[in-house]
Amino acid sequence: MSAFPTPRPRAPWQPDAVHESAAAWVLRQDQGDLSEAEQLRFAQWLAEDDRHADAYDDAVWALSVTARHAGDSALIELRRTALQARGSRKRLWGWTGAVVAAAAAVVATMIWTAAPQHTLIPTAQPPSLASNAGDPAARRYRTGIGERAAIDLPDGSVATLDTDSQIRVAYSTGERAVHLLRGQALFEVAHGQSRPFRVYAQGQEITAIGTVFNVRLEGDRVRIAMVEGVVKVRAASRAGAAPGAPRREITLTAGDGAVAAPAAPLEVKPVEPRDVTAWRGGQLVFNDVPLAEAVAEINRYTTRPIALADATVGAYRVSGVFKANDPEAFARAATEVLPVRITQERDGPMTFHTSDE
Repeated sequence: MSAFPTPRPRAPWQPDAVHESAAAWVLRQDQGDLSEAEQLRFAQWLAEDDRHADAYDDAVWALSVTARHAGDSALIELRRTALQARGSRKRLWGWTGAVVAAAAAVVATMIWTAAPQHTLIPTAQPPSLASNAGDPAARRYRTGIGERAAIDLPDGSVATLDTDSQIRVAYSTGERAVHLLRGQALFEVAHGQSRPFRVYAQGQEITAIGTVFNVRLEGDRVRIAMVEGVVKVRAASRAGAAPGAPRREITLTAGDGAVAAPAAPLEVKPVEPRDVTAWRGGQLVFNDVPLAEAVAEINRYTTRPIALADATVGAYRVSGVFKANDPEAFARAATEVLPVRITQERDGPMTFHTSDE
């Protein structure tokens, strides 16, 4: 899959029911008023049909375009109409698709965009992801760079894999075990099962019942974030551990997060569930993070990574919501708000420099 496919112009949008629903989700997320239950409904909606992810990408694109051209008189009027429609849930769902579609039409002749970079596969055991064709309860699944995939597990649970990720499913009579071998995955655990559901990652054991949670590998660290339910995180036992050693077992509930690392205490910190699951919709959320950290995250989704000229440029801080599959758009946005510039030699990476270099 090419990191930068040939750009194509978008024609003015003619929304159908799917695009209208996608537009509603995007606008409601933009207003920041989704509850945890609504977040789960959104995740389920994405997984129902391949067209939903494409429609959501279209709606995100349209909203980002309207943000860039917010001073346009036509868009100001559209925004006023949309805000008035928020007074009624029925009117909101009826108006959102038309508002975003009209906004796209206003700027369609000015904007070119790249084709989507991800793959969202809501089918059970897709052959392209299975590395062995034996028992479906003991298989490996993987995604390439820039891909995402939703895997239906044998018990009805769902594991959604992020870019460049891999899991091994090893269900047995005693437990529903999934080993995260690489990358990141969001787990939606089926209810009403007698066997415990456990995720194993870098020596950490995460046990859940009827839960939605995210697990990510970062070197020798494991980052856990909760969307719903309860999990117990237990580190691998260490022989000869001294009295008073760091606490090695914690319980996490919705809105909790933790980072497990060797010989470090397990501490609970708050997380925003909406931000935790943003990657599933192809978005990356940065909240006052170093540019170096944001670039590293963007680079996970492309085969042509962005480079930093030096540590100084990487220390600038950025905030915002960006499409994971569009590093060029991220780079352009950074140059608009930070004192940095981009250079790119033929067949070479984009490189951030400070403006005075």
